[in-house]
Parts: sequence; structure tokens; C-alpha cells
Amino acid sequence: MTSFLRYVCLAALHGQADTLCEQHIGVNVFDRPEHFNPADDTIVRTSARLLRQRLDQYYAGEGLADPVRIAIPRGAYVPVFVTAAPEPVTDAVPEPAALAGAEALAPAAPSRPWRRLGLAVGGGALLLLAWAGLAFPWRTGPAPGSATSAFWAALMPGDRDTLFVVPDTGLVLYQLETRRAVTQDEYFASRVGEGAVQAEPDRVAQFRARRYTGMSSVQLAAELGKRATAAPGRFHVRFARDLALVDLKRANVVVGGVAQANPWWELFRPQMNFHIDWDPRNTGQFLIRNDHPRTGEQATYEFEIDDPHKRGFATIAYTHGLGGDGRALLVGGTTSAGTEAAIEFLVNPVHIEPVLRQATRPDGSIGDFEVLLQCVLQANGSTDTQVVALRTRHE
Repeated sequence: MTSFLRYVCLAALHGQADTLCEQHIGVNVFDRPEHFNPADDTIVRTSARLLRQRLDQYYAGEGLADPVRIAIPRGAYVPVFVTAAPEPVTDAVPEPAALAGAEALAPAAPSRPWRRLGLAVGGGALLLLAWAGLAFPWRTGPAPGSATSAFWAALMPGDRDTLFVVPDTGLVLYQLETRRAVTQDEYFASRVGEGAVQAEPDRVAQFRARRYTGMSSVQLAAELGKRATAAPGRFHVRFARDLALVDLKRANVVVGGVAQANPWWELFRPQMNFHIDWDPRNTGQFLIRNDHPRTGEQATYEFEIDDPHKRGFATIAYTHGLGGDGRALLVGGTTSAGTEAAIEFLVNPVHIEPVLRQATRPDGSIGDFEVLLQCVLQANGSTDTQVVALRTRHE
């Protein structure tokens, strides 16, 4: 991220903002080959999301009073340099895209941009990049006493195990190939394909050998690991196929993916209002269900892989565990881009803090909540994420 930030800032100040596309950044910053295909390798957009998060966190804390700020708006990789009007330091969390009264610096005038770049990236580089997790990664967490810190402390406490259940991409491939939905009982009892062994021995053998998961699961595991500060040794990652019901009753749990990639999700279905359902017979079709729509909401939202608007959906749900005394977090989307957008929303205090405040109980603990997100993939590979609906329960 150090090289990424330096590269885009210098390109903008040299008047070369038009070169800041995913292809060029991949080649010049991440040493990808000239034939690098951003559709297959998401290193640039993933790094951009992380960089935006670190900048948000920095300017929400130690950088709140900085005279010059750097923002990389969603939908592009061209940085914006702004000078903030002098203000007393408060506890407010500013949005980089809404720096009221700020003056944009024109890249065409070399003297002022270079002087301000010296403030923002030169003289202040150590502090800024340290906050970006490059020198002092432990400083990227939520502010003490915030709803975000209370949320992570409850999900990953020091006196209880927390399991991250990784989705089973091999199961999705098997259902696509056979056009047959695998039932919960079949999956939980490790009997997938037993009735089809004679008719489809190759497909069953491939399923049993495929222990695949998506890159979004790797990203979420890394983010959860950073937040397991109370007891790092009590955070565990388990493949969905290796789990037993008793495991979910004894520990807090994070379930990744939708039900068709992680059947354990279905055990929490009665507690949920939003559901992402997939029909394996129609390989590109998802139906997002809203059990109790409110004014302005739809009862269902349809999603297809070839949607011309490049829309996707994702859900984040926080509820009680199956053992009655634990907590469960469920994160999944209609596509990997949707899941990545949900993860970004979840781990960025600027986005998740307002949701958690609404879910905060009188005693300061975090009650159940659900968020339905709509994610629109932009032409440059970035994702525009919006909250479609929100539910909170304080009991």
C-alpha cells in the first residue's frame, strides 16, 4: 500500500491522472505482466479498498486536524488533495468524500501541489503510513469505547472460542454440474452423492477431492484474525465440511458465504429476515428474500450473473448462537465482489459504527442486527455499496 499511495499521488501531481487505471497500476505497482487481466486478478481493487479503509481510520483519529488530506474516491484511483478549514478537534468521524469547506488542489499548478504533497506524504508520511498498517498494524482497530469495539469484543471474547466456518466452493461446483441441490441432512452427515455413486462416480469423486474456497474467505479470515486481540489462540478457521453441530453450540461462530456454499447457514435461517437463495437448476439466478418488507422495500430482489447493471447483493447478520449463550455473525453475497463489499463494510468503522449504534442496547451491549447491501460493480473494477435495508433488535 505504500507504493500504491505514492504511485497514484505522484501520477496525479505530474498531470498523469488519466493513466491511473487498474491495468497500469497492476503493472507498475504490483509487478503484474503487461497482459495482466484485472478481471482475473483483483489485487488492485482489493488493495484500493484496504487503502481507503486505512485513510478513513487515520483521518478519523490522529489525522483529524491535518491541514492536508488525501482521499481516493470510490469509482476511481485518482487521489484528491484537500486543505481542511481549521477546526477544533472533536470525536466526530468525517467522511473523506464530504470534507466541507475544503479546497481541491489543482494538479496542473506544480508549486502548490508539491508543497502540499510534502505535508501529506513527505513530512507526514510516517504517521500516515503507520496508520495505514504498514509500520504499526495494531493501530488500525476501532476506537476504545465505541460500538465497534464492543461488537468485536463480544464476538471474539477472551473466554470463549470463535470459529470462522469457511464456505465450501466445491459444493457449489458439484451442484452446478449435477443440477441437483444437496440437502442439509445429506451434507451434515457427509453423505453427498451417495445415491449417485453408480451414475456419476467421477463427479462424486471430484467433489470429495475439491476442498476449495474463495479469496473473499481468505480476506475475511485475515480481518477476523486482526481483531482476535483478547485471545488470539481461541480464534479458529474451520472448513464447512469438517464441522459438527456440537462445534456451533460450544463457540461463537462466523459463517461465510450463502447457504448453497455453506449449508450451516440454514440453521440460522429462522432468526433471519433477509435470505439469499440460489437455484442450481438455473445457474445464474439468485432470489433475495425480505420476509417482512417495510415501506419502500421490496419483498424480493432478483439477481442474475449477466445483470447488465452489474448489481449484486450481500447480507451481514449478527444474532445469537445455537447454544443459546453465544453470538453468530453471517456474511455472504451473490458474487465474490458482493461478499468482498460486505467484508469491507463490516471491517470499516466509518461504515459499520452507525449500524452498531442503532443496535446498541441500554446496557451498552450490541443486539441483533441485519444489513442488506446492494453492490454495483463500476467500469474500473471498484464497487459502489449502498444499504438497501436494515433491521435491529435490542431484546
